[in-house]
Amino acid sequence: MIIGIVIGVVLLLLILMYNRMKRYDIQVERAFGDLDAFLMKRVDQLDNLIQTARVATDKEMELVENVAGLRSRIVNATSIDEKVAAHINLQSELPMFYRTMEAYPEVKFHENYMLIQRSINEIEEQIQAARRNYNEHVRIYNTAITTFPSVIIAPLLGFKKKKMFEISPVQRQNVDVKELFNR
Repeated sequence: MIIGIVIGVVLLLLILMYNRMKRYDIQVERAFGDLDAFLMKRVDQLDNLIQTARVATDKEMELVENVAGLRSRIVNATSIDEKVAAHINLQSELPMFYRTMEAYPEVKFHENYMLIQRSINEIEEQIQAARRNYNEHVRIYNTAITTFPSVIIAPLLGFKKKKMFEISPVQRQNVDVKELFNR
């Protein structure tokens, strides 16, 4: 009888722990879905920006093609980790792309380019908020599966640490405002 009660209590605790970890896992997936929606909006606008840049200049086609290739990797990514890595790569290339495009007045002052650039800037703000939300859910989830006693049970149930959506080291550097004014 006592053994049955102990087994019942252990099973109940396992079920409760599994449900808690699964709930956090679902919250991470939902937060990534929200983030992914904004990221895909940016990718779509970036496609418009690439088309505008292609029309206006052939001089920097390598850079345009590189950004287009990164866009393609995002669209073709299947897992959350692949999408996060692809977006991080794109995020690190965008500043160079924007600086290059600013060097060409025919692109910079093209009305479509300006509208698309403004739209991308608005989407970037939405992405920042969604990224913070996603990272918070990942932090909660990772904490839940790496603390005792979940750390023992989580791997057995297939729960693995999730990757945070972090900015690249290039983006962490301070912007040289003096350089911007000397162009």
